[in-house]
Amino acid sequence: MAFSLSSIDISLHFSSAYFERGLAYYQAGKVTALDIQQDGRLITALVAGSGANRYRVYIQVREQAAGRVQIDGECGCPLAFNCKHVVAALLKAQVQEIAAAPLAQTRQTPGEAPLPHEISAWLSEMARATLPAPGRDELPEDVLQRLLYVLSLSTSAVPRLEVAFFTSRLLKAGGFGKATPYYNVANALQGTVPRYFSERDREIVVALSLPRATNGRLTGARGAKLVEEMLATGRCFWKTPESAPLTLGEKRAAQPVWVMDEAGGQRLQFETTPPLRVLPLSPPWYVDEAASACGELDTGLPADIAGALAAAPLIPPQLAGRIGKELAEKLPGMMAPLPRPIREKEVADVVPIPCLRFYTLELEPVFYGSYRRQKNAAYPETLNLARLEFDYGGTRVDVLPIERAVTRRSGDELLHIVRNPVIEKAYVEQLGDLGFFFVDGYAFPNLPRKHQGTLAMGGDDDEDWIDFCLHDLPELRAAGWQVEMEPSFRFRFAEVEDWTATVDEGGGNDWFGLELGIQVDGQQVNLLPVLLDLIRRFPKEMSASSLAQLPTENSFIGHLADGRLVTLPVPRVQSILSVLVEIFDKGADANPERLELSAVQAGRLTELEDAATGLRWLGGERLRELGRRLRDFQGIQPVAPPAGLKAELRGYQQEGINWLQFLREYGLAGILADDMGLGKTVQALAHILVEKASGRMDRPCLVVAPTSLMFNWRREAERFAPELRVLVLQGLSRKQHFETIGDYDLVLTTYPLLPRDKEALTAQEFHLLILDEAHIIKNPKSQATRIVHQIKARHRLALTGTPLENHLGELWSLFHFLLPGLLGDEKEFRQLFRTPIEKHGDGARRTVLSRRIAPFLLRRTKSQVAGELPPKTEIVRSCELAGAQRDLYEAIRVAMHEKVRQEIDKKGVNRSQIVILDALLKLRQACCDPRLLKLPVAKRVEQSAKLELLMSLLPEMVEEGRRILLFSQFTSMLALIELELAKLNLPYVILTGDTIDRATPVQRFQDFEVPLFLISLKAGGVGLNLTAADTVIHYDPWWNPAVENQATDRAHRIGQENPVFVYKLVTEGTVEEKIVALQGKKRELAQGVLEGNGETGAPLSADDLTMLFEPLLGEA
Repeated sequence: MAFSLSSIDISLHFSSAYFERGLAYYQAGKVTALDIQQDGRLITALVAGSGANRYRVYIQVREQAAGRVQIDGECGCPLAFNCKHVVAALLKAQVQEIAAAPLAQTRQTPGEAPLPHEISAWLSEMARATLPAPGRDELPEDVLQRLLYVLSLSTSAVPRLEVAFFTSRLLKAGGFGKATPYYNVANALQGTVPRYFSERDREIVVALSLPRATNGRLTGARGAKLVEEMLATGRCFWKTPESAPLTLGEKRAAQPVWVMDEAGGQRLQFETTPPLRVLPLSPPWYVDEAASACGELDTGLPADIAGALAAAPLIPPQLAGRIGKELAEKLPGMMAPLPRPIREKEVADVVPIPCLRFYTLELEPVFYGSYRRQKNAAYPETLNLARLEFDYGGTRVDVLPIERAVTRRSGDELLHIVRNPVIEKAYVEQLGDLGFFFVDGYAFPNLPRKHQGTLAMGGDDDEDWIDFCLHDLPELRAAGWQVEMEPSFRFRFAEVEDWTATVDEGGGNDWFGLELGIQVDGQQVNLLPVLLDLIRRFPKEMSASSLAQLPTENSFIGHLADGRLVTLPVPRVQSILSVLVEIFDKGADANPERLELSAVQAGRLTELEDAATGLRWLGGERLRELGRRLRDFQGIQPVAPPAGLKAELRGYQQEGINWLQFLREYGLAGILADDMGLGKTVQALAHILVEKASGRMDRPCLVVAPTSLMFNWRREAERFAPELRVLVLQGLSRKQHFETIGDYDLVLTTYPLLPRDKEALTAQEFHLLILDEAHIIKNPKSQATRIVHQIKARHRLALTGTPLENHLGELWSLFHFLLPGLLGDEKEFRQLFRTPIEKHGDGARRTVLSRRIAPFLLRRTKSQVAGELPPKTEIVRSCELAGAQRDLYEAIRVAMHEKVRQEIDKKGVNRSQIVILDALLKLRQACCDPRLLKLPVAKRVEQSAKLELLMSLLPEMVEEGRRILLFSQFTSMLALIELELAKLNLPYVILTGDTIDRATPVQRFQDFEVPLFLISLKAGGVGLNLTAADTVIHYDPWWNPAVENQATDRAHRIGQENPVFVYKLVTEGTVEEKIVALQGKKRELAQGVLEGNGETGAPLSADDLTMLFEPLLGEA
């Protein structure tokens, strides 16, 4: 009986490269002298090689168990064994049907064409399987290099499993380093084998019979065994060596199913749950990419049959019935499904309906340069595309390729559709007019092939797409176009059906929640994240001035969480954004789902209610009513003066009491910021008396004031509110009164005593907490500030004529104590108000800040109540430095200017403040009197131009009967003035920080015992009532005009009956003259914010510093 040898038997013994080359030699007729003996078990032949070479081949074919065969072919070529010449001889023998396999012979009905080669070969493979032997994977410890196996499926018509080779170093931490492709695996075994080739590696490479190609092909049972061997190395990967190594997984169940494509072609696939990648081996294997596992599939079929099915080619629709018949006849017990027969139908004379499907595609970046490491920015990484199809009676046909007729599957039916090119062309041209064009691999090298032939818009500009989707696309829909948008498409628009605002007052009294929403497709959507996203994306457009200038016909484009877009008309959200940008601090650290606002921000609700017309409000009626009342804050209901008040209130003072009662009524707090001398103390006392008379004051009121004002508060309380029981917590004996604090109406204490008495004060609950000279808590981190925050009181009130002295941070600290949350936290306030106003002169921000604090700050200036005060005249008296004093000033100026310049160059202006202030201090001291300087050279200067000027003024003023207050920042200067007064026998009293008995000098001056009062600016600049004075002299100007004005207001205040003259002594051309000029900046800042008018002053700049260090006139 002749021994049967099939073509699959031949292919299983040789690599794909050897088999293909042998096939080419056979087809070229290079096999001659073919001799077959022993019933096909011995074959000899001559095979022509390259050039004139001819090689004798000797082949033995041995039958083994289970129908397997062993082929041993010797050849005279350099390879000597199982080479391409052996393949050529075997193929020639098979064609001559000397050793043909019976399964390869299929009956052919007369008139039928022969089957295609790949289908015929597949039918032969249905009964073949081979298994190789396992190997080992041991390597020496010093060998760190490793051979890696990377599996992948080819994209050819018949799926093939291929393996590529890489090398990599084993890392100490585990895993492998960067992998490098290994292209010469076939040559590795020809000479010295690399040390990192284990025995298992060598067996795998030998079994693959690799030529000089990069990849090896894995098929059948032998391929399955080789995959198992590769997995055993722990160095087998799927698709890329950067992935996790594959491990051997458990068997997974799979069901064979014939899957039909759109053209009616059928391919057998093994379906798994969940879907897995199937490898065409025998039996079929799977790859679970998520678990990095690879293993055998349990198909319920014999391994060789299942393997052959996994490698099934695509069966054309016209052959489906015939192949099904062949399989049924040849393998009656196969227990596998057969290809389904399919019917055919022609579709003609149908008017196509254009269909557009939009989606956004993520593209792989394009690289260039050495090792292709640099991204080419000319090619996009995302692309918005539209796929154009035409609907022919329910079946869609892609616009490309352009074909007269196409075949499409509909269920088990094949439709032959005759297209209408005229109508299709018209639709394509219509899209071209809208800016669309077909994309291909030339314009976009990184565009995958399956997306080529789709449509893109010129430039792929967001604004063009938005304009198309909002205006052109609705017209296409109205004209009958079918439009679909995938979730990935970036320009899916939804329609807003309703707008809502929900206020949640919660269970507390201090905070409330606000949510803004829109209704989209019948569902409620939180609008706050959408608006916050706008604020983050367009920070420059979100200023009050920019929002006000937006055209009303425009719209913002909002992004919803699910990727859809909504149009937000400018008139609808313009004012909402203006309010939200303040609250949200342009998105920093904000809750994007819900606004948490303090109750004092109820005015924000009113602003939103006014701004957002058509907004449907849900809840918050009480807060909205409070907000409306705050918005309309103009006049307050009058309150009758308390019966116990022993003073006749002036009109503006009565308004102050009305305002204080308004704050109390609504649980609010505020700043009484009247100018010095307008009677803030008496207004506060009247407010306390009203509270006591109403019965609401069941707890004491606490006043915290500077030490210098204790005497004044006690005296004013005794004078104007004698019925109040007053306790002064001062001196060593104060502790004995801690237990009886609750027995008093009014408790007075000082800022310096707060740390010592903290425990007693924080243990007591007060009805009202008043901070006098409240600007003392301008530093939010100071100990006094932290303690007053901890004192428990129903109501809080601040008294200060200077709520803003140097910068807006001081104002924030005050309101943070009074109304936490009104101005946000410190970071929000700095970004929203302080930086824009102080550094950039933002008038719009200043206006917003003024409007925000207006209901909680009452300020009346002397100019506003001028009819109730005598006139004040300011006179600047200048003197000129001369001689040694001038030389001293210039020497100091030159030296300090250079020192300051070096420091600024090194650290910048902001970090050079200590050096700058020290330099300016020395220059100011040189102007006042050289003896103030602690420099040896200064002790030799006896001249003082300003002191001489003063001594020329004082005797004359005293002789005229003037009552004089003389202020200086330097107590040492006052000491020098005392020496000169002693020489002139001019009587005086003095008040400095060292004065213990403050009441006596004040009383002596007020009783007209002495005409002159020397006062240090810090010790007596606030809190004193010195209406006996009619003249104020400022010996040395100070940076802050508010401090000077406070000192002047010791005399120019309510109770003064005479005109007041204010003298400022300034040395010409010096730093003093520059200080007077710079005072205007701080004055403008305070006026702009507190009064809501005037320009915003700019901060001290490098140019200002240069001006301060300018030389005296006439000097280089």
